[in-house]
Amino acid sequence: AEYMGDKFDSFKVELEQRLSKLSGIPYGSSDDSAQTNQHSALDRLDRRDHGKHGPSISDTILQHFQLPKVQSKSSRQAVRLEGTRQAREDGEEQSLEFDLRNINFSSCKCLLIIVKDVTQTKQISRLKALDHYKDQLLASVTHELRTPLNCIIPMITDVINDSSVPEISKESSLKPALNSAQLLMNIVNDILDYSRYKRNKLSLTFGEFELLDKMTEIYRLFEAQCKHKGIDLVLDICSTLPRKMFSDKNRLGQVIINFLSNALKFTSRGSIKVSVQPSISDNEFVQFKVTDTGLGIRKEHLIKLFTEFGKIEVAEHARLNPQGIGLGLMISNQLVTLLGGKSRIKVASTYGEGSEFSFELPLYAAQPFDTGDTVVKIPSKFKPRPIRVMQPCECKRILSVDDNDYNQMVIERMLEKLDFEVVKAFNGADALQIVDNPTGSGINPCKGSICYYFSLIVTDLQMPIIDGLQLIKEIRIMNGNISKIPIVLVSATGEEAQVKEGFDVGMNDFLC
Repeated sequence: AEYMGDKFDSFKVELEQRLSKLSGIPYGSSDDSAQTNQHSALDRLDRRDHGKHGPSISDTILQHFQLPKVQSKSSRQAVRLEGTRQAREDGEEQSLEFDLRNINFSSCKCLLIIVKDVTQTKQISRLKALDHYKDQLLASVTHELRTPLNCIIPMITDVINDSSVPEISKESSLKPALNSAQLLMNIVNDILDYSRYKRNKLSLTFGEFELLDKMTEIYRLFEAQCKHKGIDLVLDICSTLPRKMFSDKNRLGQVIINFLSNALKFTSRGSIKVSVQPSISDNEFVQFKVTDTGLGIRKEHLIKLFTEFGKIEVAEHARLNPQGIGLGLMISNQLVTLLGGKSRIKVASTYGEGSEFSFELPLYAAQPFDTGDTVVKIPSKFKPRPIRVMQPCECKRILSVDDNDYNQMVIERMLEKLDFEVVKAFNGADALQIVDNPTGSGINPCKGSICYYFSLIVTDLQMPIIDGLQLIKEIRIMNGNISKIPIVLVSATGEEAQVKEGFDVGMNDFLC
């Protein structure tokens, strides 16, 4: 009544008349013998019967609520009607839901009608669907962008490493092209990680690794760039730390590389120092710290650093970092938390003097430098995934399966440098035919290989006809040694669900 206002009385009267005509008994009668007829009336509430009984209850609701369309769900006990109308003051669509059911009230058989405004619920559902489609679009676009970039970057690198190419051409054309491609790849990776972050799908792969080797690898990535700018790059690792660490080395590297990239952008003189030391407050944690003598950050801008697209737009910062999109530190902060960080990333900065970014991670380490040091146990929730050990063989032939010509070219170049013979298949169906009948494809057996033809299969995940996962399934159920061929699955996105499914169907390792 409150919802309909002065229209309620006429609506109520008309409903009573419709129900009386449908059942043949005045609605609200206390006569128990009316029960069956009342249920029969309810069964016919949504009938489009304009004969002797007149318009149905659905028609009555449609008319009084000015609904252009009604969807009906009927049962013995109730009728649910859903409709939409353009009736809001702002002109937006309004969604209404009606529940009609028989009830006993003061010994009378009555019809209960509940009217709900479900506009907001419908809008939330639509927004969730749109958000899901947006994430799918981001993942698809970033996948399609990474595929050509994975070809461009190694090809340019090959030419730069070619001694026959003049140095002047490398400096004026090739190196700027490589830097631009790597910048674009970093942006694509940030967008892909951002999409995963929004869906709580940031994946981690824990394993044991040499801490010094990983930090040296990162150092060498920036050594030449710092030298070119006249900046000292210092790597300081405490010698008493364990040699090995148990964590996700690639995600750890991603965070430190983000720190170093930012330090390099905003430092024009002085030094950048990477420090790896035992935590002062907890000997089971290690502190990673990057300190620079660059521009620094004003206090009022620090709060913006870890927000989505939190790029500092002050003129001096914008001049030194015109290409960033403001996702790197936000994603790094999330990764530190997922890696088991003691706290989030800490920042200390003085404008005009420099900045310091640091975080602490658990060691979960084994085999320290000093045999007298304590070995830290690995918590059960971070147990490493099982590693499928590939059987050693002498065969130097690899089957590469990918539907992209340029990817095949890159894989072939890389493997031929290692003295491997590469056989190419452009989809899973072709690969199955080659594996099942290699001699029919002109391939001779190799001595020492577990299958006598290939020592390894490298396959793309997304392919027409038969994709990488289905290819692995088919090979694993083949007869003989063919089913034992080690298989590496390659994907441009490396989603955690893909990795899990790959191991479930029998792959040996995963490359992203």
